[in-house]
Amino acid sequence: MINAGLEKEMKDQFVSVAERLFKEGKKAEAAPLYRYVIDHETDNHDPTCILCHYRLFQCLVGVSSEENREALGNFEPYYTLLPEDFCLDAILLMANVCYSLSDWKKVERYGDELHALAKNVYHKLINEKNVNNLQTERHLVVYYGHGLRIKGFILSMQGRYEEAKKYVAEYSDLGWFEFLDETGKKEVEKFRTWGRGNMLILELNTGNSSVLPEFMEYLEENPDIVLQGLLAAVESANKFNFSVDELLDKFCEKLPPLNADVTYINGTQLFHFWYEKSKYSFRRNYKIGGIDELLYALYLAHKMKYYAGFEKCASLYQKHGDYATEQQKWKYKHIVEGVFDL
Repeated sequence: MINAGLEKEMKDQFVSVAERLFKEGKKAEAAPLYRYVIDHETDNHDPTCILCHYRLFQCLVGVSSEENREALGNFEPYYTLLPEDFCLDAILLMANVCYSLSDWKKVERYGDELHALAKNVYHKLINEKNVNNLQTERHLVVYYGHGLRIKGFILSMQGRYEEAKKYVAEYSDLGWFEFLDETGKKEVEKFRTWGRGNMLILELNTGNSSVLPEFMEYLEENPDIVLQGLLAAVESANKFNFSVDELLDKFCEKLPPLNADVTYINGTQLFHFWYEKSKYSFRRNYKIGGIDELLYALYLAHKMKYYAGFEKCASLYQKHGDYATEQQKWKYKHIVEGVFDL
């Protein structure tokens, strides 16, 4: 009993220090402590151990696709054992990681779970009339709205645009949500803004290029989502063979430079944008520019250890490499060998 007491005391100390470090943003320092508790706990259903699994997952999620995939796989068996409020944050993070990995089946699965859980928690709070005990990182409306947003995104990817519009309309109008403090109202406004943009993207996805002037105006008003907008526009342009030159000329300069630090989310979006932009340039016979853009995408895939993306770039380069300048060939060789930064 004495040894067991000492073990519990030591575990509590490790978790206490780890939590302090985590809240200070020192995730690299906290991770070994969480791992120690996990490795030395024999009860996999112990609540403290489950929390450590979640915190370790949060600590390990970073830019590297392969490391994110491993961290996700290690955490997935435990997330349903978390308390509901922690589970909301965990599922949202898992959905985002799956998005960065292009694992669309899991994105859809976690989006559905997120909306169902948020809806369940919301109805409980309505009955209890007490929202103060909810210990989520963000307002409850965020999880509710993102569940709908993810569903709309997946339906759009499946070409089910009319169905997607229903979900976009739903998360665009969340003003009815109870318990909206000032933070909640700001989140509702974000969803309204995203909804307006996504309705325009759905029009582009059906080949309706007539909305481009309105879409450009939208991006002018919302510079923080220029990257997502450009990606959607160039994907649609490639699919339906229309021009987005004016939009690209206006907004490409607002994208982060290649040597900027990226997260696993905007790094993934940047990769897909430059890959799609290179395809757009090749289609319009801008060979040299297209190869530069393809090299940008290749570099990002290498930086993020996004091997599937790396292979896509290498395959496309083989089709157009004969047009590359000697300098571009040199850059390609050194990126592939992992010894060159653009």
